[in-house]
Parts: sequence; structure tokens; C-alpha cells
Amino acid sequence: MSNYITTYTGKHFEPANPDPDKICIEDIAHALSLICRGNGHVKTFWSVGQHSINCAKEAWARGLPNRMVLACLLHDASECYMSDIPRPFKKDLPEYRKKEDQLLELIYQKYLGSALTDAEQLQLKDIDDEMLWYDLENLLDETQFGEIPEVHIDLEYTVRSFQDVEKEYLELFYLYSGEEMPKPVYLEDIAAAFESCMDEWSQFLNTKTGEIVSVPDDPGLTGLDEDEELWEEIEEADYFIRLPSQYELHEKRIMEDFTDTCTRGNVANRLWRALNGRHPYRAFKDAINDTGIADKYYDFRSLTFRRMAEEWCRDHKVRYFVRE
Repeated sequence: MSNYITTYTGKHFEPANPDPDKICIEDIAHALSLICRGNGHVKTFWSVGQHSINCAKEAWARGLPNRMVLACLLHDASECYMSDIPRPFKKDLPEYRKKEDQLLELIYQKYLGSALTDAEQLQLKDIDDEMLWYDLENLLDETQFGEIPEVHIDLEYTVRSFQDVEKEYLELFYLYSGEEMPKPVYLEDIAAAFESCMDEWSQFLNTKTGEIVSVPDDPGLTGLDEDEELWEEIEEADYFIRLPSQYELHEKRIMEDFTDTCTRGNVANRLWRALNGRHPYRAFKDAINDTGIADKYYDFRSLTFRRMAEEWCRDHKVRYFVRE
């Protein structure tokens, strides 16, 4: 059995022997938005990500520096790799706590530049404990005794989609870290690239800019220096992901699937003859134009490419948005 877990972005991470280079904010944001607080013993779903966001917002509302806002956002980030263990049980797991502290220190060093000072640890613990007080009151209807903590933000325990929480977590991270947030990748752009794919050309997603670039398989085809320079960048960089080729997209299969949906026998027969004859692509297009169903086919084709784009993004761990 392996000693690693496979993360959302496809990294092999060893929680007991963590590699700082494999700690990834996208993995943290995604996993924490899906891990439920309190081992799931809550009235409604409330993620560790939502709790962390509230802690960060509270730190900002108290006028604490950006470093402390980030520390509050990241204070449960080790749970991305080691899961969430309830406090009462964690007390009896000294080895777990040791590993957790070591991993969390690596996370702070990577994203804050150093571990927290004792004073910062106390500030963080104060905010974390106060948020826990309200979590228990609102998520478990468990009456808390003692003085009611004063918080500086409005607390709402609304169930939200994990995608929304993940998005907000990342936005807060990039806002307070000062790092440039990667440009969003839009599903519609991926699907459009599938539709416009051409033979002897390759397409790549630039995950840094969210753009899709096209380049001839043979740079000499255009004679442009820009194409040769782009190929060099693609080969040297690690932020380009190759999109499927025209061959891999199997457009003939899309035509066959569309033909299966045709309810008029004479039309379906015409399309099947076209697909099984000479020059099937040209014959099929002539057939859909002659029978007046070209618009229906191209709508079907677009929807198919959109579904394929979603599958491609999931397979390649590409986080995408949908234009409204």
C-alpha cells in the first residue's frame, strides 16, 4: 500500500513526510470546502472552508495585518492532507498532533514566510475559539455558557455550494497574500476550442492566463517566428495542457450519435448512407443541409462538445467557470 494520498490537482502527497513543493493552495481550498465540521454532526452542512473564511474575515475586521488574516484562513489547512479530527479525540493522539503541527508549520512557512510567533498563535486561537462557540450554538443547538464572545462580522450559517466556498477561499488567499490570482478558465472557451479544432494544428490551455493558444504542428508551415517561440515556451513551461486533437474528438461518432436521435426514418437512413459511403464528412453535411436539420445537428454538436469539455477539465483537474 502506498504512503501517499492523491490530491485534487493530482499530486502524490505523503502526509507523514510532506514535501513543501507539493503543498498547493488549490488543493487546500478544494478539500476544505468539502470537509464537514464536527465530523458531520451538524444540523446542516458547514465546511471547514467556511469556518476558515469566517476566521479570516474576523481577523480583517479586527484590524489585524494581512499576515494574520492569511494565518486564520490557513489555520486548518493541514486537514486538507490529514482530515479533521474532533478536539476531544485529538488530545489522546500525541503523534498525530505532532505531525499536524509540523505540517501546519510547513504551510505557514510556504505562504507566510515563517511560522507564527507565540503572540500570533494566541491571536489565532482566540478567533478560532470564538468561532467554535458560535458554530456549536448554531450548528448543534448546544447552549454555550459564559460570556458571549464579541465578533466583528455578521455570521450566517447558510448552506452554500462547495464551489462557491472554494472560490471565495481562493479569492481571499490571493487578496491578502499579494500574489496574482490565476486567470479564470471558462468552460465555454474550452468547448469552443473543441469545435474549432483543425487538422495539423495543436491547441493548448495556458493555465496561468486562462487562454487557449493554437500552434501549427510544423512551425515551418507558417514561417512565423512567433510560432517557433510559442512551441519553445510550451515545451519548457509546466503550465500548458494540450487539448484533444481533431482525431481524438471523434466527430464522426458525434454524427452517428445525432443520427441515432433522428425519429424520421427516411432522414436517418439518408444520414446513415452518408456516413457509410465515400467522403462521409462532406456527404453528411450535404445530407443535413438537404433535409433541413443542419441547425439541429450543430446545436447537438455544441452540447456534445460542452459535455466533453467538462469531462476534459475534470480529467485534467482544471478548475473552470461558466459565464452567466
